[in-house]
Order: sequence, then C-alpha cells, then structure tokens
Amino acid sequence: MTKRPVDDTLRVIKAILAPLEQRRIVEIGCGRGALLAGLAEAGARVAGIDPDAEALAEARRTAPAAILRQAHAERLPFTDGAVNAALFVDSLHHIPVAGMATALAEAARIVEPGSDIIVVEPLPEGTFFNSMRPIEDKTQIRAEAQDAIAAAIKEGRLLLVATSEYDRIEAYTTVADFIDHIVALDPSLRDKALEERERVMKRFFTLAEYVKGGYRLRQPMRLHHLKRPAAGP
Repeated sequence: MTKRPVDDTLRVIKAILAPLEQRRIVEIGCGRGALLAGLAEAGARVAGIDPDAEALAEARRTAPAAILRQAHAERLPFTDGAVNAALFVDSLHHIPVAGMATALAEAARIVEPGSDIIVVEPLPEGTFFNSMRPIEDKTQIRAEAQDAIAAAIKEGRLLLVATSEYDRIEAYTTVADFIDHIVALDPSLRDKALEERERVMKRFFTLAEYVKGGYRLRQPMRLHHLKRPAAGP
C-alpha cells in the first residue's frame, strides 16, 4: 500500500493560492460550505455553486460571507474570466461522466487566463473507501474523474502545474457515526446502509485504526494543480 503524508485540504489549497487576501475564488460543488468558510476567514472573496438546495441552505449558515448560487457545474453562473481561481474538492466525480469535460471547460472559462484551477479527488483505495464499499462502490466513477482530468491536460484545455497525493484522516467515535456520515452525504443510501450494516461493521473494525476515544480511517486524495492557458482554453 502506498504510504502518503497526512494533510488537510484547506491547508494545501491555502498554500497553493497564497496570498489569499481579496482573491476571488469559486468552489464548484461547495456542499455545506466548510471549505468556503475557511478560505473566507483567510481573506479570500468566495463564491460557491451546488445543485443541492439543502446543502446550500447549510452553506449560508456555515459561510455567511460567500456568494452562493444553485447551479450545475456544466453551466456556471459567472462571466468569462470573472475569478482568480476555481476549485473542485471531492466534487468532480459527482458530475455525470458525460458532463465532466464540460465542467472542467467551464471552470477554465470563468478564471482569468493563466489562473488556477485545483481539482482534489478521492482515490478508490484506503481504509475509508474500503469500509464504505459495501454501501457504495465508487471505483469506476472515481477512475472516470481522473480520466477526464487527464484528457483535459492531454488536449491542452488545461495546463498541469503539479500533482500531489495525501491521506485525509476521518475520525469517528463509533461505527454508527461512520455509517451516519455516509448516509448524511447521500440520503439515498439509507436503505443500502441498513442492508449492508453487518458487512460495513466487519470491515470498519478490521481496517480502522483505534485511537483513544475513537477510530481513524484514511482516505487517499489526489490533487491536480492546473491553470487555464494564458491564451484561453
């Protein structure tokens, strides 16, 4: 198994985009707004889009300084070159495969020529992934997301600056907390989670690292730091 450093996505993005003061940043698939809140606290001017109205309602509470819009990644509600950076964090693989290339092109459209696009995607491995696998196996869709990024680079629509990998640590007090977390991310999985509960519990207790007060799981992440070509995508 590949040994990766442990890191935090917010810290990594802040380091890449520093200085953040007054930088205009859009998160595509912002969910409940935790990343937007951290970037705003560091001085960035942030906006987020998400197709889920309930997630956006939570994001308005979590990141009150953010401009939030209900929209899909394939059609972003921003003008050409409107922002300094665009982010996909654990979101590209949620876009239908046929729309991934369009979503990446839209991200390139809304950033200034020569500016940053950061895509952070979970890999189909690690103790977190393998614990949740009986409920939902995302091996194929996560591979499709990596293929979409590779195609955008190969075709010259995006320029690769760097890639890096790290482990994101997920901490849970009990296995029930882990299952509840999975279902909260996607309520449509509730019935499957009940059906596969015993298998998930067996995997969890086999794979999780026990620490005082609970358990830790590792989710490997791959970050692509990309840029829009200076002459336009």
